[in-house]
Amino acid sequence: MIFRTPFYYDKFRCIADKCKDNCCIGWEIDIDDTTAQKYRKVTGNFGKRLIENIDFSEHPCFILGENERCPFLNDRNLCDIITELGENCLCQICDDHPRYYEWFGNVKEGGIGMCCESAAEIILNSPLPFTCTEFHIDEENSPPCDEYLYNLIFNLRERIINILNDENIQLSSALSHIIEIAAVYQDCADNNRPEPDTIPEITAGTADIESILRFMTTLEYISERRIPILLQAIERIDELRLKKETFVSENYFTDQYLRNTAIYYIWRHLMKGIFEGEFYSRVIFSVTSTIIAMLLWEMKWIDSGLSAADCIEIAKDYSKEIEYNEDNTDAMLNAAYEICGMQADSLIDILKGR
Repeated sequence: MIFRTPFYYDKFRCIADKCKDNCCIGWEIDIDDTTAQKYRKVTGNFGKRLIENIDFSEHPCFILGENERCPFLNDRNLCDIITELGENCLCQICDDHPRYYEWFGNVKEGGIGMCCESAAEIILNSPLPFTCTEFHIDEENSPPCDEYLYNLIFNLRERIINILNDENIQLSSALSHIIEIAAVYQDCADNNRPEPDTIPEITAGTADIESILRFMTTLEYISERRIPILLQAIERIDELRLKKETFVSENYFTDQYLRNTAIYYIWRHLMKGIFEGEFYSRVIFSVTSTIIAMLLWEMKWIDSGLSAADCIEIAKDYSKEIEYNEDNTDAMLNAAYEICGMQADSLIDILKGR
């Protein structure tokens, strides 16, 4: 099997107790059956502690304690399972996180998720151009996927990433163009046609960023601060549009951050469109996520200035609340196309301040 990852995949290292937003707090932590059985066999006082703090029902999981902390996260924010049993005794989700994987026949793709502050820092600060690495691994192939659709979406992703990699193309134009391209590729998929050599120009429509933000206030969040922040962005949308050019000129580093944000969402989510045959909404979702990041960064800049650390935290929080909540992700995918209307590059009006 081929294993393909972003070039920065191996740079990730968990920062453990130095993490400001510990992934062992506030998350439901499922335990795979193999590890659950291993925990059942641990003897002594620690074995008793495992039995008392794990729900061994049909879907085993840790029983979270006060403030939704994992019962094995100690006062130093270190994992007692590691200190007592070793890293090889972690359950699969704890061992993998924030790494993610997807299987497409004889191809396995992986990456690191932006919901982790250490991963987000690596992703945003990665130099352009984005590239991937691939090598063969000893793993059985997954069930074969539709070869036509796989090649179509894979080539679309390559085309989109090449555009985002090109810093000579203004970011707003790049985002506009990739939405145009995605619309044409989706039409090819819907009608079983080969991918196009050229992309016809599509007239821009209008997009109401307030509708996107208001829709996001209907989602469920871990943090109580999330909805007030979104409501504040809605109230200040005219101010954000007015000051956008100044924000961009005074925070030049955000261009690279935004390109890397868009590439991250495209890389991670676009290929999954092969499973339902619809992928245009995944491009809209990726562009929308990039725009929301820009708006929130700009709002922070207006209020108190913007640092690289602020960008990382905001991007991480968005990923944690939207991307790592399956219901929220599905809702965004379902609503993105409807909110933005039928015109393929309507979102670009937001980036141009219209």
